[in-house]
Amino acid sequence: MTSRARRSALRVARTVALTALLVTVPFASALVAVGYAPPAHVEVAGQQVSVRPVLGQDTSRLFQGALVRPQHQRVAGKTVGVDIDADWNRLVPSDKPTRRYLAGLWENPRPAIHLIGATARRHLLLWGTGGFGAGVLAVGAVVGLSWQRRRRLASYSPESAELVTRHNRRLRLTLVVSGVVAALALDAVAARVWLHEDHRTPVASPVFDGTPLEGTQVTGLLADVLPFLSVLRPRSQFYEDASANLKAALAAQPDLAGGDGEVVFVLADDFEDVNGMARQVGLTARLLDADFVALTGDLTFAGKRLELYVLDTLDYYAEDRPIHLAPGLHDTPTIVAAAEDRGWEVGDGTTQDVSGLRLLAAADPRISTVGNFGTSDVLRDPDVDVDRFVGDMIDEACTEHPDFVLVHDHLLGRRIAESGCVGTAVLDGRSYDFLGPQQVPTATGGTATEFTLGSAGGHADTRPNPGIIAHPARFAIVYVDPDTRRTRYAVVSVTPDAGVTITPPVALDTPYP
Repeated sequence: MTSRARRSALRVARTVALTALLVTVPFASALVAVGYAPPAHVEVAGQQVSVRPVLGQDTSRLFQGALVRPQHQRVAGKTVGVDIDADWNRLVPSDKPTRRYLAGLWENPRPAIHLIGATARRHLLLWGTGGFGAGVLAVGAVVGLSWQRRRRLASYSPESAELVTRHNRRLRLTLVVSGVVAALALDAVAARVWLHEDHRTPVASPVFDGTPLEGTQVTGLLADVLPFLSVLRPRSQFYEDASANLKAALAAQPDLAGGDGEVVFVLADDFEDVNGMARQVGLTARLLDADFVALTGDLTFAGKRLELYVLDTLDYYAEDRPIHLAPGLHDTPTIVAAAEDRGWEVGDGTTQDVSGLRLLAAADPRISTVGNFGTSDVLRDPDVDVDRFVGDMIDEACTEHPDFVLVHDHLLGRRIAESGCVGTAVLDGRSYDFLGPQQVPTATGGTATEFTLGSAGGHADTRPNPGIIAHPARFAIVYVDPDTRRTRYAVVSVTPDAGVTITPPVALDTPYP
């Protein structure tokens, strides 16, 4: 082979090698970004939880491995686990009454696991895409500068081009060597991230048997709080049984899915931290493929951030169906803001088009002070008292003539119904007893329908109880023909033995027995 041929072959080999190296840069950047990205954060029950996906790890680990679960995903043939951390002192407070209350509220970890998993996937996609994009930009910059240099040299005479090339040879060589070293170092770090393997087989702790945490291993000092964790078992099993019975009851009555063209929505009031019943309402909406969920307030008891888990539970089981909320007295600005952050439609006193229906919803004008150890209520807006609120709602109803009005307090709802301006019914609650539809005399001499719910949390008094219901808990399924406005309803009842009964759908003017 002649010297010219050897030089030509070397140039081709060098070009191929540099091209191959440049091609690896975006992929290596993506791996390095994922491997060294800071953790993501998600709020679970008012607590900031850090979430960090780990390539090559086949478990999810909480509190630096104090809890080990077998959950992981596979991405491009690689196992991806998750490291999770939070402030344990906030999660498990020192006083027993608070621990028991929180255990009842957080008895079902599935919504939290869903939030954490979604956060991990989003984090992986964000950093992987960002790293790949940064690599593409870097390669693009190198190719662009090289092309610009060649274009400028081509504009010179051969003698000038040769002179410039000789003059810049050392600088060019330095830049090329530095770039190659940087790319190789990036590839080496990326290879280390990709080849990382961390396998562990959890030794399941028996205390979790029969609970949604079954299969989890507890290590280290966390075993000291197992008595706290063990109270999850009876509560979780109760609502597992209730969910199974709910599915069977819905399957036994195919007509509960609604007729052709009917708008179907699930209607509930007053969870007041009974997280297990939020699960039943969301599950009903999902199984019936309801158009939306309507809530007449009092999702929580104290309106604190730690109670937001109820919202996440409803979202999880309803599978992100639209949720319309008329905040109640216990729905503080903290709860209202959290509902809006989750994309819920919070009533603002204006009429909205919802699935072919006209819906007017508004927050109760009062806020309970029980969460701050008060004994009375304060106005949500100092300029809007109860009488002005009712007057504003009547004015809006008589102007827009909505199909439904959604408010929390049945005493206020009745006054709105008496105006005679609501097309189908006023939907309200704040009643321990499920009253159903009632015919209300109107100012014009006719009648209007007020539909009053009972406590979906099974409450019979104001004492908070986030755990197993002690009294029947009820909520409704509403069916509306958008053309004829023919409306029907069914009532779902969950009893303290985890039994579930559902009444057949009947016309809205049929009293609830």
